[in-house]
Order: sequence, then C-alpha cells, then structure tokens
Amino acid sequence: MNEGMETLRLLYVAVGPGIAIAVFIYHSNKFDREPSKLVIKSFFLGGLAVFPTYYFEGVAEQILGMQALQNEHSPLFWPKTIFYAFFGVALAEELCKFLFLKAFVFDDRAFNEPFDGIIYGGMIGCGFATVENILYVLPQGQAVGIIRMITAVPGHAFFGVILGYFMGRAKFSINRARHLIHGLVVVVMLHGLYDTAAFSNTIWSVYLIFAIIFLGIYLGLKAKRELEKLATVIEFSAKQYFPLKGRRKKVPLHLRDIRCLLSKGKLVPEDNLVDKKSGKIKSIREIFSSKIISQYRGLPKAPFSGMPVKLFLIFYQATFGLYLYFWFLGNYRDFTSYKKLKLNPELLALGLFVFTVLPYFFYGVIQRTLNVQEVNQGVDISLNLAVAGIETAFLYFQFQMFSGFLKKKLAKPFSVPVVILPLFILSGLKKVLAPTIPFYIFWEMALILLQGGVLAIVQRDLNLYWKVENERDQRIN
Repeated sequence: MNEGMETLRLLYVAVGPGIAIAVFIYHSNKFDREPSKLVIKSFFLGGLAVFPTYYFEGVAEQILGMQALQNEHSPLFWPKTIFYAFFGVALAEELCKFLFLKAFVFDDRAFNEPFDGIIYGGMIGCGFATVENILYVLPQGQAVGIIRMITAVPGHAFFGVILGYFMGRAKFSINRARHLIHGLVVVVMLHGLYDTAAFSNTIWSVYLIFAIIFLGIYLGLKAKRELEKLATVIEFSAKQYFPLKGRRKKVPLHLRDIRCLLSKGKLVPEDNLVDKKSGKIKSIREIFSSKIISQYRGLPKAPFSGMPVKLFLIFYQATFGLYLYFWFLGNYRDFTSYKKLKLNPELLALGLFVFTVLPYFFYGVIQRTLNVQEVNQGVDISLNLAVAGIETAFLYFQFQMFSGFLKKKLAKPFSVPVVILPLFILSGLKKVLAPTIPFYIFWEMALILLQGGVLAIVQRDLNLYWKVENERDQRIN
C-alpha cells in the first residue's frame, strides 16, 4: 500500500470514533436542537484544548523525570506515577476542557437549558479525543488506533458528557460553584485512575482501564438520561409563569416559552417570574433546576422522528462504520422508551461493543504473550468471521424485535433474513479484506457503503413507522 493511502486509512481510524460519538450525542436532543455553529465550535474548542495540555504535561514530565516514570523498580515509581497521572495529565486535560467550555460556551444564549451541557460537554470531549487521536495514530499506526478506539476516545467523550452534566446543572442552579467544582473533581478522579492504570504497566492495569471506561460510559449515559427527563418536562409541562417586567408580563409562559426567550436573549437565567398557580416568585435558575424532574411521569411521550436515510449513510461512511454501535443503542432506546420494554439498551449496546471489538485486543495480547511473529491466516480469518457472525447475531435479534412492531403498522416492512444475510456477507468480507491488495482503501470504503446501504433499508422503515406512530399520538391528544 502506498504511503498516501496508508495515511488516509490511519486518518479514518483516528477521526472516525470521535465523530461517531459526537453524532450520537448531537442527535440526543429531541426537542430544542442546538445551533450547528456552536456545536461545531465546541468540537473544535475541544481539539484546541489538546495543545495547552501538552505544554503542562511536558512541564510535569520535566519536574518528575520521565526515567522514574518508566522504571517500575524505582523507589519513587508509584508516588511519581500517581502524581503525574492525576495532576500532570488528568487535571491538565480536564481543566483545559473545563475552561474552554466555561469561557466560550457556558454563557452563550443557545445554552438555554440544563440538557445543553450534555451536548456541548460531549462535543468538547469528542473534539479533544479526535485531535489527540490523530497525534497518536498517525505516527504509531493502526494497532494504537484500535486500542484507543475502545479506551481513550470513549473515555474523553463521556468524561466530557459528565462534565457537561454538571455544567448544565450549574447554569440553572443557585449554587453554581458547587456543581462546577463537583463536576471537575469527578472527571479528574476518573481520568486520573485511568492514567494511573495506563502508566503502571502491571498485569491488572488492562482490567482497570476497561473498568474505568465502562464506568465513565455508564455515568455519562445515566447523566444524559436524567437531563433528558428534565428536557421532556421543559417541553411538555403545563406549568405557567408571568414575567415581572416587559410587555409580556400579562401573558403566561410555559417552560418551553421561557427556553425560547432565553435563546433569543429576551430573558436571562437570573430573571424572576411569578408562578401563575401559587403566586410565588422564582428565578429561572430555580424553575429549570433538577427538582422539576418530579413532573416527568404522566407527560406525553416524546416524538421520534427517526433519521433521514441520506444523513444516516453519510454518518455511517464518515465514521468508518463505527456509527453502527450508536445507531444500535439509539434504536433500542427509542423502542424501550416508547413501548415500555423491559430491556437495558446500554447493556445490549455494550455487549455488541465488547463482543465485536475486544476479541481483536485480546488476540493481540495472546500473540505478544506467545511471541508469535507470523500471523496464522486461518486463525485470523476464523476470528474475523466469528466476529462478523456475533455482530450479525446482535443485529438479528434487534431487527426481529423491530419487525414485530413494524408489521402492525406498515404494509411491507423489511424482511429480517433478506437484510441479515447480506449484512453478514459484507461484514465478513470487510473484516477479511487483506490490506496488501491494490486499492485496499477503495474496496474497504465500498464495502462500508454497501453495508450502510443495507442498514439504510431498516432506517427507512423505522422512519415510516415513527411517522405513523406520531400521527396516531397527535390524533389521540
């Protein structure tokens, strides 16, 4: 493979994971979609935050001495490693992300409800992960890219979501400083533990790294779910408030009206409003605080619009097929929320991720442990086909669940066997494709496009299904 094609491939491996997670986070906002300019700005701010952190990390390395950090038999190895992990790396990186988010996004008018913190914090994290990934993967190769795809990239992204959760609560809270400090401390602790394990080079470090990443993803998704409920209350709550000033003071405002006026700059979080029912005066900070989540039960179901097929194909291709994991999670979450299914979408998506990505990691560990110099093609092909089969099995059970609902609403929904068989063939071909063949990157991208095209058939029917369901709900309400 010529040098230019190899660089292009490494760029895909480096950039794809961060973009895939960013797309998933951006489409989490179902009611008040954030302006694309500020979203993109947040992503690039995260990327810019990489460079000052490199300076601080370099200073810490000089003070501590990298030799001591690399020699585990040094008497100061553990104290210096822990100090460097928490203060030289974790604090430097998370503080830079925190400061960029606080300085350039926090006070923007578009940041008009707590859930927006999830979006902008996640974008900062994804941008940081993407730029840092490029700096690691281009010089060190695909193996490093694969390892970072399942460790550092989701770590930065979901640490950003957690930080954004506390930012969102801080903006609409009387005790702003407590939430800001709490958020920074939480992400520094998680990041510091991760880096301590990464720098320790011990047998248990691999397990601790994955445990921390899974904990970060779990906490990030939990925070996202909480603020999604709050966003639903803001969208559908029947509570009304009167402004204390201006021409609108005799016109009652719903919570979604307040959110809209905040984005236009006609209200600010410090403004006081009068509760129409009780007559109590409250600031918008108090009104939008997490206490209103208690109203969540009994509210109308959130509408599901699906995703335009063209947009899905672009995301799937641009993320090198990695968007599959977030599409899989999003579909399960939509049906679980709407149909009250007794499923755990996060656990199912995590299972897909673990069983289709980690086998390659452990295969590499076994090869290094046994000092295997030449790859056995038979074993390699068998592993790739097995992973393709596991991936297809996860999708098969999800599509079977879809099919049961779609058959009740659509005249001719997709056939599960007709979709699953091509998916398995395309997934298997993509995984066994030899990097040494001429125009490798072209063939790989063609297979990804074909695989996305098959999944787009499912997405098309899901869009039709949600359209029918939303129309039915509108008639009932």
